[in-house]
Amino acid sequence: MTRTRGPGGRWQTVRGRGAVAAATVVLATIVPGATAALGDQQVSTDLAYTCAFPGGARPVSVRVAAKFPERAAPGVAIRPADVATRVTLPASAVAELTALHAATTGASIRLTTRVAQNGADATALWQLSAPSVPLPPAGDAVLTATGEVPTITANDPGDLMVTATALTLDFQPVTVEGRATQPATLSVSCTRTPGGSDQLAKVPVSNGTSGSTPSSAPGASMPSPTAAATPPRPSLAAPKVAAPTAGSAPPAAVPPCHGDTAQPLALAAYVTGYSNVTKLNGASLIPVYCAQIVQGPNQLKRIEVRPGVFELHLLQKSQGRLDYQGRAQTPPAPATFLTFGFMPTTATMTLEQTGPMSIDSDLNNTAGHGETYIRVPLTLRLSDVKVNGTPMDVGNNCRTTGPIYSQDPDPSNNTKDHMVLLGQLKKGKDTVWRGYSLSRGGPLDGEVTIPPFTGCGVGEDLSPLFTASVSGPANTVKQNQGAPCASGIPDDPAKLCTPDKQPTTIPPPLR
Repeated sequence: MTRTRGPGGRWQTVRGRGAVAAATVVLATIVPGATAALGDQQVSTDLAYTCAFPGGARPVSVRVAAKFPERAAPGVAIRPADVATRVTLPASAVAELTALHAATTGASIRLTTRVAQNGADATALWQLSAPSVPLPPAGDAVLTATGEVPTITANDPGDLMVTATALTLDFQPVTVEGRATQPATLSVSCTRTPGGSDQLAKVPVSNGTSGSTPSSAPGASMPSPTAAATPPRPSLAAPKVAAPTAGSAPPAAVPPCHGDTAQPLALAAYVTGYSNVTKLNGASLIPVYCAQIVQGPNQLKRIEVRPGVFELHLLQKSQGRLDYQGRAQTPPAPATFLTFGFMPTTATMTLEQTGPMSIDSDLNNTAGHGETYIRVPLTLRLSDVKVNGTPMDVGNNCRTTGPIYSQDPDPSNNTKDHMVLLGQLKKGKDTVWRGYSLSRGGPLDGEVTIPPFTGCGVGEDLSPLFTASVSGPANTVKQNQGAPCASGIPDDPAKLCTPDKQPTTIPPPLR
């Protein structure tokens, strides 16, 4: 058994010809850089947001506190520490949660920040977790979220500015009996209210991080006037944003995801994303769910494409299973659509796995690209339907007639019984690999056809109603897998597992 560095600097373990991480042989090249030491700059900023709750716009106040270095040097990562966000929900927002019969709520808080220097900027997503708090019958509620956030690396000297932009609150309300409400989650988008400062931090960046000026003592070397007049020009490259070091536990608003410790090649990963329904011209959030994966053995192939020229392929076939409270499905999630094209309808949507999930990876080191196809049969089930606010009894078996399915790129696999997602990995001119691999996570894309519905209604067949509103082709799916926990490995040098073998990386949904 050996260890090697993989994409993003993460340690991976290789057992003989079978790799615990699919890209170990091909991608073991990147070593993480140093991190800037923290100074005494403790920042605290009060922000005002307007959040789009189902019942209307609500004012939400947010206080962001963090520790940044007092100064930094180019090329050295800045890691904000002691990050805490205090979100105050007004009574009107609390009332929307208690209307769902919620007694408590936790939340995942996603704060988008802008990192700018010398006219160039980048985006860093801060993902924080707030534990559950009681919801008062009247008055405000306060959620306090903490977590680790992405590091920032400046390319050149100059002030590095960090400002707050968009905010998303993903609530997971719970009833007094300890059960999930209906709907089980509530995602609220927020925009900055005009007025006030949005600056979170300002970090001076210079080649001499001490901030001292050149000495004028006798014998000291003084710069020439010419040299002083022609300082090095900044590259105008955007600051680099890297994934945060994983924390010690997953946020409270995601389901448990305990990995298999008895299988040496087992992985556990969190996944989330959106599914766009063409007929509705809108997207439904697929909440964070757990995927249990068992990796297959690697096959390393050296293929001669022309005399004397070879390509190095790493092939791997793995299997997976969705896992929500022991069932092969996603967590129930709210969905909104229009029946007859104008009648607002809400429902709880669940995707249920009805057969094996196959994961086929093909990484080509010579050509600098890789592809991973994930094939899984999923049936869509609807429950808790309300039309224009009025409950509609659809029974316990309202579902699609079969799995949602894709046009498979391999004609021999096109049996109309599985959704196909594609993750692509590419090596850039800077030799850095970007995109998706099973061992590192990343974005996955697909397009599916939703079959007709059946079993909907008690006393009358309501299936044609949902078939007309939802079913049809050309519906896009975009998923985002987080870095997995290699639960079959006893130790965890990459800090991607909690002590009880759950993933620590919670991916944000991507559109």
